[in-house]
Amino acid sequence: MSGAACSAARAEIRERGPSAPPRRLVAALLAAAALGCSSTREHVAPPTPEVGAAPAAAAPPSRPAEAAAPEAAAPRLPEAPPARPPELDLLRPEDGPYAHFFAALRALEQGRRKDHVRVAWLGDSHAAADFWSGAVRTALQRRFGDGGIGFVHLGYAAYRHDGARLTADGKWRTRPKTPGGSAPIDDGVFGLGGILFSAHKGPARAEITVAGAGPSTRLLWDVCFRSSAPTDELAVTIEGGPSEILRGAAGDAPGALQHARLASVGATKLGVVPSGEPELCGLVVETDPEVKPGVVLDTLGINGARLATALRWNELAWAAELARRSPELVVIEYGTNEAGDVTTDPSLYAKQLAELLARTRRVEPDADCLVLAPTDRKDTAERTPVVRDVLRDAAREGGCAFWDTYEAMGGRGSIETWYRERPPRASRDGVHLTFRGYRELGVKLSNDILERYRP
Repeated sequence: MSGAACSAARAEIRERGPSAPPRRLVAALLAAAALGCSSTREHVAPPTPEVGAAPAAAAPPSRPAEAAAPEAAAPRLPEAPPARPPELDLLRPEDGPYAHFFAALRALEQGRRKDHVRVAWLGDSHAAADFWSGAVRTALQRRFGDGGIGFVHLGYAAYRHDGARLTADGKWRTRPKTPGGSAPIDDGVFGLGGILFSAHKGPARAEITVAGAGPSTRLLWDVCFRSSAPTDELAVTIEGGPSEILRGAAGDAPGALQHARLASVGATKLGVVPSGEPELCGLVVETDPEVKPGVVLDTLGINGARLATALRWNELAWAAELARRSPELVVIEYGTNEAGDVTTDPSLYAKQLAELLARTRRVEPDADCLVLAPTDRKDTAERTPVVRDVLRDAAREGGCAFWDTYEAMGGRGSIETWYRERPPRASRDGVHLTFRGYRELGVKLSNDILERYRP
């Protein structure tokens, strides 16, 4: 199929991602797949007119909530590709695999960009703690502007985020029951973060308080939920701001992912109370980019996750959620759990990484990617470097940047050394790190990225 047709299909996806009716977005995804559009990395040197346009500005809140259920309706494709975004004029050959990400940062720094620069960090328990990713978020926001805390889970008792205080009162259950598993389960529609949360046996309330927002800060709150019955409701209250009762949009298929956007000034606390059995699929908190755009880093880590975890999600539903975020950089941080799967041929991980990249690029073909090596593990001294090598080679094959976490720690045996230090940088279990260890990795990684960046 011609490059122009594929480019037009991708442009439909990128234009409609953040704000358009998601059924049109998913239809565009289906059309792109039907056209046979390549998911291979498209290097941009020099840029061509077929590159998709920048995402549209977010639409104002609407009621009822917009729904995202996979449909196969054929989209109306543009007759010609849209104009190239101004950021692409800032591409430089020396930027390598960070070309688009750095161009977006330059446009932001020069006042030429009107939207946030977003980063999506997929990973395992190392990311779920948000110490490592949180240090990177802090460094990028300190340099380029604070766009908000990004994606967070609601209703998750054993969860933290570096930029917020979260509580979950009452009993909550998760779907899938084992979020970090690899086998396909249910319909695979679990939202951007891969986990749904619902109240279980009695009243429940989830609450978030955002740290660092000033009294004049305008925040945009994007609540994601999924309802299965007309009686399902979600009461959303912003302290000092608006309150809403969210219900499924009339005529939408049961189980559709729905989004409701609210805005507030000076408010930092949001609470949700479910009635019936609605499932929460996450919340995105950003500052208003029309006031001042900055950097947003979404942490999408799951305890026990592997590459195969993300691949068990429904591709179209997840891709539609990713398109809403429109990241300029996707960080892929897996491998530590794979290093413990001693009966699995490590070559499988190259195929899984390639498929995850393909799924990302079918909706965000211009996004850059960064693959992180696994950390050292005490119980897998021989296998960890093998997994690292497989991921490194697959990252290069896929046109991604690669950062060698294993070597940054000191290589084989480093996690034992880090544990024996006082204070320790690694945990007793020989797998995880302490706050100090994760923060050190975050500082090293962000320093490496910023050293490569040239204004």
